[in-house]
Amino acid sequence: MRFIIIYLILAGVILGVVSVIVFSMVENYVVSERINQEMTEINTLSVRITPYVETSDAQSLYSLLYEAGKELGGRFLVLNNSGIVQADSFSSLNATRIATREVGDVLTGQKSLAYGFHKIADADTGKDRWSVYYTVKIRSGGEDLGAVLYSSSIQDIVESLNKLQGQILLVYMLSLAAIILSSLFATNIIVKPIRSLTETAAKISRGDLSQRSEIQGQGEIAEFGKTFNMMCDRIQDVDIQRSEFVANASHELKTPLTSMKILVESLLYEQNVDEKYYKEFLGDINNELDRMSNLVNDLLLLTKMDSDLARVNITDVSLTALIEECMDALLPIAHKQGVTISFDKAYDVTVQGDRIKLHQAVFNIMGNAVKYSKEHGSVQISLSKIGDEAHICVQDDGVGIPKDQLSHIFERFYRVDKARSRETGGSGLGLHIVQRIALLHHGRVDVQSTEGVGSAFTLILPLYYQQTPEKEN
Repeated sequence: MRFIIIYLILAGVILGVVSVIVFSMVENYVVSERINQEMTEINTLSVRITPYVETSDAQSLYSLLYEAGKELGGRFLVLNNSGIVQADSFSSLNATRIATREVGDVLTGQKSLAYGFHKIADADTGKDRWSVYYTVKIRSGGEDLGAVLYSSSIQDIVESLNKLQGQILLVYMLSLAAIILSSLFATNIIVKPIRSLTETAAKISRGDLSQRSEIQGQGEIAEFGKTFNMMCDRIQDVDIQRSEFVANASHELKTPLTSMKILVESLLYEQNVDEKYYKEFLGDINNELDRMSNLVNDLLLLTKMDSDLARVNITDVSLTALIEECMDALLPIAHKQGVTISFDKAYDVTVQGDRIKLHQAVFNIMGNAVKYSKEHGSVQISLSKIGDEAHICVQDDGVGIPKDQLSHIFERFYRVDKARSRETGGSGLGLHIVQRIALLHHGRVDVQSTEGVGSAFTLILPLYYQQTPEKEN
C-alpha cells in the first residue's frame, strides 16, 4: 500500500508539472503573438503620425488616430516629452498627464518601445478587464517629439486562457482519476498473488510444508509462483530426507548397541562362564564397537560435507599415487580374505581436486570391492584418460548387485545385502559419500554389475576443476 501511495503521489506531481508547463507554453505563445502583431501596428502608426506631430496639425492627427483606433479596436494617445496627452482617439484625456511605467521608460530614453499589462475597470459592466499599454517613441531628425501610446484590450485572451486552464485542470483530474483506478486494478492483479505467496510462506514457516502456491497463468509472477513451489518441494524433500536420515542413523546405532547389551547381559547373568566364551563375546562386542565407530565416522564425514560442501582445497593430484596409497591401506584386509588387488599403472594421470576428498572416494570404492569379493577373488584397478576426463575403474568378481537395486545403491543407508553388510561393518553410506565427492568435483560415478559375477565402479573426474560461481549473499 505504501508503494501505491508513493506511486500515485509521483504520478500526480509529474502530471501536474506537465500540465503547468503546457499551459505556460500556450499562454506565452498566444500573448507573444498578440503583442508582436500589435507592436508592428503601433510602430507603423508612429511613423505615419510623425509629420502631423512636427507641424502640430491637431485635426489631421486626431483623424488618423481615430481611424486607426477604430480599425484595430483600441485607443491611441499622442504624448509630448512630459507625458501630457496631445491627442486622444477617444477625445477624453487631452491635456492629461500619463505616468505609467512603460511611458516613463520610453520618455526617459531607457527604451524606444515598451509595453505593460494593466487591470482597469470597465465603465459599462463595472468589472475589471485586462489591457496592454504599448508605448513607442516619436522621433524626427534626431529629435524626440514625444511618444504614442496604444491601449488594447487583452481580455479575450485572458478569458480564453482561463477557459483553457479549466479544461487542462479537468483533463488533469480525469487523467489522475484514470491513473488511480488503473493503478488500483493493476496493483490488485500484482498484489493478490504476492499476498497469496506471503500467506503460503507464513504457513510453511509454521511447519506446514504441504502448502503450495496456486498462482496460475503466464508472466513473471506466475514463474515466481512455480519457482516458489519448486523451492517448497525441495524443502519438503530435504525435510523428509532429514527425517529418514535421523531414523536410519538411529536404527543403525541402535542395532549394535542392542547386540552389545545382549552380549554384556549374557556375561553378567551367566555363572562360571568359560574363558573362551568371554573372549568370544568380547570379540563380538569389539566388532560391534568397530562397526559403530565406522558408522559415526561416516556420519561425521557426511555432515561435514553437507555443511562445508563448497569448500574444496584444489591442488594437482596424482591419481596413480592416490590409488597406491589406498591399496597399501587395504592390503591387510585383502590378505585376510585371500583377495588379490592388481593395478594397471601404465601411465600417471593428474587432475585438479581436493586430495583428501578424492582419497576418501577412491578408498570407499576399493574397500567395497575388497569386502564384497568372493574368497580368493580378485580386484582389478585401471586408470585411463579419455578426452578431458580421468577414469578410475575398480572391478571385482564378487556377489554383484541385482539389476532392480542398481538405481538405489547411492542412497543413504541403502545396502543390497543387509546381513553381509553387518558382517563386514558396512554402514550404507560409503557409495553415497563417493557420489557426493564426485559431484563436488563436477564428475560422476558409473556402475555396471551382474549378480553372481561381479561389479565394476568407475569414478569419472574432469582433469581441470571448474570453480562454481559464488552465490550472492
